[in-house]
Amino acid sequence: MLCIAHRGGAGLLPENTLSAFRNAIALGCDGAELDVQLSSDGAVVVFHDFCLNPDVCRDSSGNWLAKPTPRIKDLNFAELRSLDVGCVRPESRYAHSHPELVPAEGERIPALGEVLDVARSAWRPFHLFVELKTSFADRSLSADPKALAEAALQSLRNAQYLDRSVLVGFDWTALLHAKRIEPSVQCWFTTQPQSWFGDSPPPAQDDPPEEPVLQRLRHGARTGTSPWAAGYDAVNYGGSTLRAIAAAGADGWFPMYRDATAQAIGEAHNLGLRVGAWTANRPPEMRALIENGIDAICTDRPDLLMGVVNSP
Repeated sequence: MLCIAHRGGAGLLPENTLSAFRNAIALGCDGAELDVQLSSDGAVVVFHDFCLNPDVCRDSSGNWLAKPTPRIKDLNFAELRSLDVGCVRPESRYAHSHPELVPAEGERIPALGEVLDVARSAWRPFHLFVELKTSFADRSLSADPKALAEAALQSLRNAQYLDRSVLVGFDWTALLHAKRIEPSVQCWFTTQPQSWFGDSPPPAQDDPPEEPVLQRLRHGARTGTSPWAAGYDAVNYGGSTLRAIAAAGADGWFPMYRDATAQAIGEAHNLGLRVGAWTANRPPEMRALIENGIDAICTDRPDLLMGVVNSP
């Protein structure tokens, strides 16, 4: 079972920074998850949001950014590197949701190649779960998914790191393209909380989108026109998301942790799929996933997960 630090361990150090990835290695994690996008000049950069997050970004003068912020795709690498992402805006919603986070002044948005250099320095094989971050709902927000897949794969090839990397993502178009041009690369297809697609209102803890967006997503899933599925909708496979993913040639399934039940994991394993869950942050959740037979757990609190794994 792989212990994977979500964004390097976003509950401990600033997300998607070199400090976070170094800390994940120091904790003894098996790997880290990170988000990659393309800058305007084609650099593969490590950042989660499609637009600069004003709660984690300061300009060269130390001032917090104000909304509206530019899209990552509209800034070149030098412009992105001018930002400090080592602190969190005090009293922000982000700060309240990451109460244990320790600042790391001066951290910059890294390129994927820099993260690969850190990963290569680990004392044992360190796996990277690389999320290809593109917007299936609004293509104008991010780079083309195929272009991102090609650029990310090239970075992994250059570092000779394909064998220790797993591509993940909600936008399956990118994963399908990656698999076509590099059949050996591991691709685990990410899914939204499955409660979003039922007949009942999804629980608040599953963070559902606003009702009009939710209805559009449900309509796409029920008609086989989901913008993320690239034709591999569950409705075309007897209503089974897992059979759809397997048919697409996936190597694994990457669901929200509450969807990773013992039954679902067993079905996935029977289809030849490995299963990793995002983002379990409490020990009871972690223990339940391990008992269910999970293959990987992605968490903001890798310190807690390592404690669970190493407990008698």
